[in-house]
Amino acid sequence: MKKKIIAAVLALTMTAGLITGCATSGSKDSKDTKQSESSDGIVTLKLLNKYPEDNYRVYFEEAIKEFEAQHENIKVEMENVSDEAIKDKLSVMASGGEMPDIFFSWSGEYVKKFARGGMALDLTSYLEADSEWKEGFLPAFLNNSTFDGETYGVPYRSGIMYMMYNKAVFEENKLTIPETWDDFLNTCNTLKENGMTPIAFGNSSPWYAAWWIGQLNAMMVPADTTAKDYNPETGEFTDLAYVGAVQAFLDLNNNGYFGNNVNSKDYYQVREEFCAGKAGMMLDATPQFSQFTDTMGSEDAWGFFKIPTMEGAKGDPGVVGGGAEVYCISSDCKYPDEAVEFIKFMTTKEQGIKQTKEAGLPNALIGGITEENSSPALAEAYKEAEIYTNIADWLDTAVEASVADQYMTSLQEGLDGKSAEDIMKDVQAAAKEMKDSMSR
Repeated sequence: MKKKIIAAVLALTMTAGLITGCATSGSKDSKDTKQSESSDGIVTLKLLNKYPEDNYRVYFEEAIKEFEAQHENIKVEMENVSDEAIKDKLSVMASGGEMPDIFFSWSGEYVKKFARGGMALDLTSYLEADSEWKEGFLPAFLNNSTFDGETYGVPYRSGIMYMMYNKAVFEENKLTIPETWDDFLNTCNTLKENGMTPIAFGNSSPWYAAWWIGQLNAMMVPADTTAKDYNPETGEFTDLAYVGAVQAFLDLNNNGYFGNNVNSKDYYQVREEFCAGKAGMMLDATPQFSQFTDTMGSEDAWGFFKIPTMEGAKGDPGVVGGGAEVYCISSDCKYPDEAVEFIKFMTTKEQGIKQTKEAGLPNALIGGITEENSSPALAEAYKEAEIYTNIADWLDTAVEASVADQYMTSLQEGLDGKSAEDIMKDVQAAAKEMKDSMSR
């Protein structure tokens, strides 16, 4: 029964911001996912991955060939499906008890579902036995798949959320990078007084507001509180700090810092406005850095900074918004040592550097992103990330889907006048409904 509940929750989970795939490949019978050992001693592992596009698929196929050449007793059979299709496929596999040996997951609450359902192997002992492997990851991303001291996924792709700023706009307005929340608000006010939209923001597709709230919750709500509330079995969202986070977001809109008619604009429209110099700042993530460079003509045209922490906030000052994609191993895998050997190979520094250079997928390793395999700005962003303690997942994957949907719908209404208190009442009701359904 528990696996069926987890499967139902997985089926509803939404996409992780802009880190998505496109086309789907043909699926195989789920019964084929059982691992096997041939008569000649060859162990076959099934891998469910999320990159059917040619430029990505070729990289993973070549990596598997290299691994198999180094491990003649192991064969890896990869199936690639798209972003949306993999959610459905994992749901079907989970409910049928036919999880592949190695499978893709998003970090945070998404992988925690597999841990709670007993479907993901605890990898802690393997990481502890190989300190070089464990210590090679950016701590924030490894911590994001660790719960109660146990790690259930190892990160191989990552995204970090930063506040982008237009260097020309900042120079014209004699602005410097804000170091505190008050500095940030003063920067917004200066831009507004000078006739400039301070922050490019559009919420016709409400996931963009979820990015903001995910970051603000992490900054303002105690970590043990969000851990409890982001779990659909225990979530209540009654801490007043949640209201404070929503109010901080609404204040930016009410003070005119987002500009006008935000619910009638989408992310892509306001990104164009930012790139055209019509707004001073914009919240975005590292996977989109190249878009700014391409549109603005130079990487020197823009910069980035971590959103400053509010004085007296009860959250984690070392947290930053973002997310990771991780490899998990099925708890039913007959050959966990061989499966670990594969994901260890895929997350070595050498392989991570190759992944970023050849496939353009930012890895999650310390020193794994440099100017040799990426852009100077991306290298700088990941160098800075080495000091971060944790990642605040995109809210639409950090919490259960129906709760996330209610959060985003009510935030959209908040931008049109609904109060922060009423927004959180809506979220509390959605969380209670989910909690009650899981206890039946």
